[in-house]
Amino acid sequence: MASADVDTEQTLTCLHMKMYHPQQQDPRIFSALELCKRQEIRAEDVVMFGRDVTCCTFKLLHNKVSRMQFALQFFKQMNSTAMGFEIKNLSKKTKLYVDGLELTYLNKVDLPSKCMIRFGEFQMLLENEAGESEDKFAIYCEVSRFPVVQEISDPVMVAIPENGPLYQSNHHQPLSLPPTPPPVEVDENDV
Repeated sequence: MASADVDTEQTLTCLHMKMYHPQQQDPRIFSALELCKRQEIRAEDVVMFGRDVTCCTFKLLHNKVSRMQFALQFFKQMNSTAMGFEIKNLSKKTKLYVDGLELTYLNKVDLPSKCMIRFGEFQMLLENEAGESEDKFAIYCEVSRFPVVQEISDPVMVAIPENGPLYQSNHHQPLSLPPTPPPVEVDENDV
């Protein structure tokens, strides 16, 4: 007979990360990651990605990766039960792109539930699988054989105009621009 007040195990929010680098045939790049395994992390911990083997939780061993590339922090949305992640660029040299949004050093943004992040030649497709626990979360990393940009149905590599990105109100997604109309042939005599 089971007790009615036995704690039920809460599901963990899990951030799935599918990674790609064009030189990933070099086995060192992703060798320091525990691939295809859910890694449980305490909710209050900041998760660091980069090349520094002493302070980074997830190490990317490539000479173009900054010592500390970016950080992920787990948080609960204000006035909501939804759990999410924010990402902060920690690299002074390399810009980080979340979908089409450019983050320079120390810029941070909330991650959408599914997004593409890019820095240097690295591409990462991130998907947030919602959970209930406020104590822990998980990260699951895998390497894609193909560029992950191909897995996104909408193009995310949006060109950023010289005067800065276009924004929708309160969202970081760039506005989609209407297609350019085809050229119209005009006869010199019609002008």
